[in-house]
Amino acid sequence: MKQSALLLLILFLFSCKKNEEKNGPKITNQKGQDTLKVQTENDDIEKPDTLKINYLEHKNLLNILTILPDSCMRSWEWKKTDRIEYVQKIKQNNYTLPPKDHFSSIALIAPNTLHIGVVDGSWILSIYKIKPNNYIVLTDDKVGDGNEFMAFEYLNGELIYIPFKDVFDQFFTTLLINENDEKCLEYFKDNYIGFEYDFIGTKKIHITNSLLEEAKSCFKGNTLNYEFNPEMKRFELINIENTKS
Repeated sequence: MKQSALLLLILFLFSCKKNEEKNGPKITNQKGQDTLKVQTENDDIEKPDTLKINYLEHKNLLNILTILPDSCMRSWEWKKTDRIEYVQKIKQNNYTLPPKDHFSSIALIAPNTLHIGVVDGSWILSIYKIKPNNYIVLTDDKVGDGNEFMAFEYLNGELIYIPFKDVFDQFFTTLLINENDEKCLEYFKDNYIGFEYDFIGTKKIHITNSLLEEAKSCFKGNTLNYEFNPEMKRFELINIENTKS
């Protein structure tokens, strides 16, 4: 009897161990699948809208982005705290995704320019080097009813506000053939919203309004070509020309 009882006990323990071995891998595998699922969901670099960005290559531009006042993006609001976190992730990973709830697209289009598509418009940050750690900074918050510009001088981590028109030589003042012609002046004001601003490379800006072609007798041209002068800390007017849209 003792031997029979001992045999039954051994069989019972062996059966329990086999059940544990069967159930054990199932629990482990479930955890493994859950972990894999989380990693896949958070693996941003695999997503199609991931944008690779070399942080060191765009360091000055990105650091200036973190200290801009919120008023630079009044139409859609991107808080400083969120921008700091956004840039920190780029610094760590050298890639980014469009922040949620704000963007339709995002791309660095040049070493000195960040271009973001925002709902029904776009937002642009461009910097122009005066000397190391010293830049002229321009922002353009463009929506359906026009552009809202801001300008600053960045020096050693600090931003100083500058009226936007003050960083341009003869800003729009030379477009009119006769500045006293009230009819032409009124036409200019009515079509002011039609100006397009093209921030090109590290030096040039083209400002164009194809609508001005309709009143050639009023204007010297429809395109203003500017080039940045670091010594003067402003954009100088190179020429005015007629270009077709």
